[in-house]
Amino acid sequence: MASNDSGAFQSVVGGLFFGEINENLVFPFPHFSDAQVEMAKEMTSAVDAFAKDNINGEKFDTEGVIPHEVVEGLGALGVLGLAVPEEFGGLGLDYTLYCRVFAQVASYDASVATLTGAHQSIGYRALLNEGSPEQKAKWLPKLATGEVIAAFCLTEPGSGSDAYSIKTKATDNKDGTYTISGQKLWITNGGLAGFYSVFCKTDHEVDGKTVEKISCFIVEKERAGISFGEKENKMGIRGSETRAVYFDKVVVPKENIIGELGKGFKIAMNVLNSGRLSLGAGCVAGMKTVLGLATEHATNRKQFDRPIAEFGLIQQKLAKMAEMTYAVESVVYLSTGNMTKGMTDYYMETAVCKVFGSECLWQTVDMGMQIAAGNGYMKEYPYERIMRDSRIQLIFEGTNEILRCLLALSGVRGPSEDMKQLGKIADVGTALHDPIKSLGVFTKFARKRLSNMMGSKQLSKAHPELKEQAEKFSSCLGKFAICVEDSLMKYGKTIIDNELPQGRLADMCIDLYVMLAVISRTTAILNSSKATQDQKDYVLRMTKQICKDSRRRFTRNAKSMSKNSDKTVIKISESVVKYGGYGLDIIDF
Repeated sequence: MASNDSGAFQSVVGGLFFGEINENLVFPFPHFSDAQVEMAKEMTSAVDAFAKDNINGEKFDTEGVIPHEVVEGLGALGVLGLAVPEEFGGLGLDYTLYCRVFAQVASYDASVATLTGAHQSIGYRALLNEGSPEQKAKWLPKLATGEVIAAFCLTEPGSGSDAYSIKTKATDNKDGTYTISGQKLWITNGGLAGFYSVFCKTDHEVDGKTVEKISCFIVEKERAGISFGEKENKMGIRGSETRAVYFDKVVVPKENIIGELGKGFKIAMNVLNSGRLSLGAGCVAGMKTVLGLATEHATNRKQFDRPIAEFGLIQQKLAKMAEMTYAVESVVYLSTGNMTKGMTDYYMETAVCKVFGSECLWQTVDMGMQIAAGNGYMKEYPYERIMRDSRIQLIFEGTNEILRCLLALSGVRGPSEDMKQLGKIADVGTALHDPIKSLGVFTKFARKRLSNMMGSKQLSKAHPELKEQAEKFSSCLGKFAICVEDSLMKYGKTIIDNELPQGRLADMCIDLYVMLAVISRTTAILNSSKATQDQKDYVLRMTKQICKDSRRRFTRNAKSMSKNSDKTVIKISESVVKYGGYGLDIIDF
């Protein structure tokens, strides 16, 4: 990754690792045009009307199935073809509108959101991104209406986050067809789908040797050799269908290859990168739902002749839930706005949306259940179902642990290139020991480091009411760049094997992006003639508190880069593994 000085649509998150920020990508906060507002209102109203009579989350959870007529209804609404171009029967929505409409669906039931997301956010996204005109014309019309449901087939029993270790193989028959054999695990819409984006290993000749690379194939359900495992008995999102899918010598024509042969790994990663965006939007919807339930309960539940909403410890939770919702929503729509404007290097942004969104959702659900107290624990109320449904968000589409590693290692790659000339470190995984070639190189590095220490990258476009928050953000940004450089000099190529500092770098990066997003959004609201003074006061208070909390976490992580208990943590973990668990009993000693 190059420095953010040049391209107008490079990653904002990536630039943070250099201690840089392109304010033109942050201010003004992306807003809905009049046409977008009209479309959003029309679509969300249609979803509301449909959901009122057709979406019953409790029923879907109990019965473990979403009725076929509900899927048909979603297709008729256009919900299953949100991003499909109008020429192929879809709505052709941009990323921002897509997320807003998807969030409306998610606000009613996580199982329905899972089905629709697995169908279009990842299921046929490879076709949308890389398909040929002929492939799109053949399949997209049916996928957009829900006549055919899609599934994304990447995960295998021995391959989760390590996607390149898949074993499913597509063998070239030399007659214009390929034979696919293998199995895929935990496939959402597995038995329901008629269209599968299947990722397989294929053989390629490189320098006279045969090597395996990943390719993406379209496989239709009616092909001979496809079978399914039993429907998985899941903790949550029980209405959605999850199964293993088996491919036993399934023959497909070469016309079913999506994109270039051997380029499937990149295709899969691009699909997941954009899919994480809708997951973040779904988290916003879930948080709003829980906050609404908790607020209603706190307002109506009386103890000691007062609504519990008047008690400080309940107020603390309601305030925190609202702050997190505002923060996640700001992060998601700052990201979609830049993607809609043309930013193509967005995988770090969507990783932040997924990690931060899913963890804030989980905290919000936990607080909501605590406010509901005994009611929250009973199946009569929706809290426990929402909690079960929400837990998967921390695992879906890349666990939060692996995404933190992705953020950190992707982020340090650019600064590591800049430090090559200092003889400290090359690209991640490759150490160089060349001497410093010129005093000028060192001087440039030293000046930049001094600039970062002083926090000179000021946010000039933040609202005057947010001057303090903007200044403290700039100070944190400079400290972050120094932490990145120090980590590279300390660990060199071994940074890849040190996940604890990776996690801290990722968390600092997330908190910086959160602060940036809320400062930008609140600046827009404070400058808006549409917002009432009460609304302006509300978001200003939340933004100040969000920035304060983010800065506290950031400072704690920054200090822990040099002073920590990592070695002790590792040793304790090794003992746990050695003993096969806790390994102690109070009666033993």
